[in-house]
Amino acid sequence: MPRSIVIIFPHPTAGPTGGYKVIYEYANRLVDDGYDVHIVYSGSIFWRRKSLYHKFTACLRYIQKLFQGYSCRSWFALNERVQEHFTFSLNQRHVPKADIYVATSPYTAYYLNEYNNLKNSYYFIQGYEDWGAGLRAILHDTYHYPLQKIVIARWSQKMLKERFNEASIWIPNGFDFTKFSLTISIQKKNRLLVSMLYHEMELKDCTMGFRALEIVKKRFENLRVSLFGVPERPKDLPDWFDYYKQPSDELHNTLNNEAAIFIGTSKTEGWGLTVGEAMMCGQAVCCTDNAGYQEMAIDGETALVSPVGDSEAMANNIIRLIEDEELRYRIANDGYQFIQRFTWEESYHKLKTLFESCD
Repeated sequence: MPRSIVIIFPHPTAGPTGGYKVIYEYANRLVDDGYDVHIVYSGSIFWRRKSLYHKFTACLRYIQKLFQGYSCRSWFALNERVQEHFTFSLNQRHVPKADIYVATSPYTAYYLNEYNNLKNSYYFIQGYEDWGAGLRAILHDTYHYPLQKIVIARWSQKMLKERFNEASIWIPNGFDFTKFSLTISIQKKNRLLVSMLYHEMELKDCTMGFRALEIVKKRFENLRVSLFGVPERPKDLPDWFDYYKQPSDELHNTLNNEAAIFIGTSKTEGWGLTVGEAMMCGQAVCCTDNAGYQEMAIDGETALVSPVGDSEAMANNIIRLIEDEELRYRIANDGYQFIQRFTWEESYHKLKTLFESCD
């Protein structure tokens, strides 16, 4: 049975990132089960394709990270037995030898595909990762690599089969019910308090959410918003917004429990992490109809769902939840009950069973 695993990331990240947190959670559980787990971060991707200027800046960033630190332990409780490595190149000779290799993005799948002995190699797919810059062709190529594909969402599994004729194994993400839980009853939450994630990426479409909340504010002058995120407080944020920069899990749980409503604004998501966390705390969810959210957001049952980019439709759903107490309670309760099925114990059991089936 294989006992050593190398997990390959495209780069380190300085703050909380949903996709990284998922992998780190698995890494912790694997070392607890006696696996030898190595996490490898790259200092440079696609070196041969870079201009001389970009090669120079890549070298500078690599040196800077070596001195400043690259570990995730500043923001995630990674088990001390998980070994982290920071290498300039992801070529096989720079990566520890292992029984199992796991690519976590199209970039790392590109390199893993060139390794010898791909028998026990996996491609962990957390969404349609089309980050632009002419990389879509590479992304599509990675779906045809002879790597065993793991997907976290049914929509990804369907996409791979219908568009690329590729099979995959579905292992949904779990949620940590020790970090997020119902501490203020659904009935006692503040109906005029809305919580929302802030992110600077255009795909998160926070500006649409702001427009929707402005519409609601005109109807309910006492409306307040608890906004949280990793970046600095957005400029020109109205005074009826309270901003929490990189809140602790305890504070995040409190914010979710105080606010009766959570809004998810993204244009696309691989998996609706913050929507699920809101449901765990008994919030009534308003969100867009992107495929990732819809893994758990069922319109009219576990959430009120509106078209991507439609601020008026989202505002109308928020208003419905504020005005209709019975609807708000039902959506919150049904979401809370639905999300209980997504446990880390079940997800990890599926992943471990898959790895133990390797030769």
